[in-house]
Amino acid sequence: MRLAALEGPGVNQIVAAVSSGLAFAGVMTPWAFPSAVLGQLSGERSGIHLTRSQEDWFMNLPLFMLIPGSVLGGALAELLGPRTLLLLLSPLLTAVMMAMHVASYQEVQEAGMAEVVLLASRVLQGASAALMSPTVSVYLCEVSEMRYRGTLASLVDAWATFGFLLTYVAGSYLAWHTLALVLPACLLIPAFLGLLASQESPLWLARKGEEKEALRVFEKLRGSSEEVMKELDSVRAATQGYSTCWDTAKALVRKPNLMPIVVSMFLLQAKEFSGNNAVLIYMPQIFQLAGVGMRPSTSSIVVMATRLGCNFVGSALLHRLPRKHLMLVGAALNAAATSALGSFFFFQGRGDDVSLLSWLPMASLVAYTAGMSVGVGPASWLVAAEILPHRIRNLGFGIGVTGYSLASFLVSMTFEHVRGAWGSCGLFWSYTAGCVVYVLHVFLCVPETRGRSLAEIWDGRSNAAATRSECETGSAGEAVGARP
Repeated sequence: MRLAALEGPGVNQIVAAVSSGLAFAGVMTPWAFPSAVLGQLSGERSGIHLTRSQEDWFMNLPLFMLIPGSVLGGALAELLGPRTLLLLLSPLLTAVMMAMHVASYQEVQEAGMAEVVLLASRVLQGASAALMSPTVSVYLCEVSEMRYRGTLASLVDAWATFGFLLTYVAGSYLAWHTLALVLPACLLIPAFLGLLASQESPLWLARKGEEKEALRVFEKLRGSSEEVMKELDSVRAATQGYSTCWDTAKALVRKPNLMPIVVSMFLLQAKEFSGNNAVLIYMPQIFQLAGVGMRPSTSSIVVMATRLGCNFVGSALLHRLPRKHLMLVGAALNAAATSALGSFFFFQGRGDDVSLLSWLPMASLVAYTAGMSVGVGPASWLVAAEILPHRIRNLGFGIGVTGYSLASFLVSMTFEHVRGAWGSCGLFWSYTAGCVVYVLHVFLCVPETRGRSLAEIWDGRSNAAATRSECETGSAGEAVGARP
């Protein structure tokens, strides 16, 4: 009987995780879409003529829209509920992705409106994705019980990779205007149907004072009544005096809340300083510059498939190892990979024969992918949400994602400019410096979260130093706390 009782909550958590994960994969397709189709759009037989400046904006508009949109997404998630917001926005993102198909009509191209349609669609895609992006991580974090949280919530990065991989693979075979229809049909429509069958965040319901409904949802998502009451009591204590969105907004500037927000935001920003999104978006171009002897699109698919496999490895390790250890080791591997790639381009730019090193770009990007997807990526997104206190999690994470988006946009938008000024070697060595910044931030400021409930991680104190002390005494207690 007890096993049967545990099966329902586990299944409900998986349904919520898969549904919101598909939505997040759909959110990533606007990022990947330009790399997969820009060759078609700029081809001689194309009826669409984007200028160089328009191409840059076509690539990076979704990242730009994340900057103002993430805070609004966090606020709307706190106002409406994270699941409700995802349900509202998934159809909108589907519609504006499919709207790009209109630019393929001959009448639109002859009227000179195709470029306008594409760029306007990209603005709306970016706005929809911006509102959804911070919501997925918070929703996954709050519907998962502690023993599953490391696995389910850390798969956000795997879902992002899946969105990129599906775009690259489908883009190798489909015309760009067909791809605009296929991607949302494969990802966002199933996500919407799954979310209809999922539960709203019980922690959000409790924060809104809907304790009866929160208790009902808790019973569907948790395995024991003792755990339900413990989480409900912790939310009551954490949200006392925060009955309105204005109360939550005012709480953001209080020191016990401000410290976690700053740490969370800079953790995501430092991840981008190491070149994460720039490498993802410009991967085919990087392989083209390296001239590795394999089609750039094929090379990109190989790396993204590797990244997806590594995401699952990282998710499994997050369930068993301290988060900080994974982040530090992953960042060290990233630094080695970008240093090696920068060295390859240095020798290539100097005119040296690099034929014997033709394997190095692929090996470096696979190593970079492993470091990012096993440690840095999933652990950063998970910890960035975990360390935020209950009462300000949605809005605080929205602020964090805004900071992340600003860093990501600047790094991606300046990819070609930095490469032109410093050369390809200087570009990748700058990403190495970003890896060093990330390591210092994680080591000095980020608390360990494994084996702790969401209420225990900060516990109203600036405890980065205390956490380091606890980690030094050993992780045996955390392993016991994390065991089912």
